[in-house]
Amino acid sequence: MKIYFLSSQPAALTLNELYFGVTDKFERFAELSLKDNIFVRFTPQNALPIGFFLTEDIRFTPPQGVEVYLLKNAIALYARDFPPADLTLRPVAQLRDGDTLATVFAQGALQLSVQSEKGFFVATLPPAFAQCELFFHLGLILLKTPTALAVYTPKAERVFLENILSYELTDDGLKAVLPLSDRLRRTAECTYLFTEEGCTRTGFILRQENATENAAAELLPYAFFESVLIGANFEEMLADELVLEKENIARFLGDFEAVILTEDANTCGLVRRKGERLFEASYFTVTLQEGKIADIRG
Repeated sequence: MKIYFLSSQPAALTLNELYFGVTDKFERFAELSLKDNIFVRFTPQNALPIGFFLTEDIRFTPPQGVEVYLLKNAIALYARDFPPADLTLRPVAQLRDGDTLATVFAQGALQLSVQSEKGFFVATLPPAFAQCELFFHLGLILLKTPTALAVYTPKAERVFLENILSYELTDDGLKAVLPLSDRLRRTAECTYLFTEEGCTRTGFILRQENATENAAAELLPYAFFESVLIGANFEEMLADELVLEKENIARFLGDFEAVILTEDANTCGLVRRKGERLFEASYFTVTLQEGKIADIRG
């Protein structure tokens, strides 16, 4: 079975103590059997490692600190929460906006504290923000690294976390260019609206490096499923015979949390939550006629 390995920070991956390479948020994979009881270890530079045996139980019980994604004929393992190695109190950044004081500090885990007249709130941050810029925009708290951006509410609730290539603050939110993990080097230019409750994606445009004449058709299926996910209007992507079925289409696809690309541009995986740190992808294929979606099969 193909096993994909990813991690929230660069980590050395070993399989039965044999060095396999360095993992990060772009997947590496190997053909492995779950019956071989292989011991997997992710070892980051500034935290304790995550280790576990790769067995059939991985389909039902994710190891501590690891998210498991059940894919078609494959499994993706994302080592996300590494135990801290250093418990020393270390300030990273601090900024005040009116009566709100935001502080990023490390004491074991990396944390964000927010103190205001509404109370005192704390959130655990991804390790990637161990060195970050801290600033406010429209009442929300933004944390920026060279490759990632996070947004938190005044109650330290995370409402946005993405790898980014670039971003721009706007009068009502922000625009960001996100890398997509696929062989065609696609990117998504996304627009977000900030409100008192948080951050909502309101639109996106897909781009493809070295686009061919068929690029528009290759991008359409992914754009369609993403539009359903965020509640955007996707009627213009449908052939005439499907327009009247718009509401039924959303019900047919069901609830999902993310869209993943496959080697077939017309097929996408819709990621659904099965349990704590456990996700499963179901796959849907669209048929295109004259640049419109004429059929959807699950």
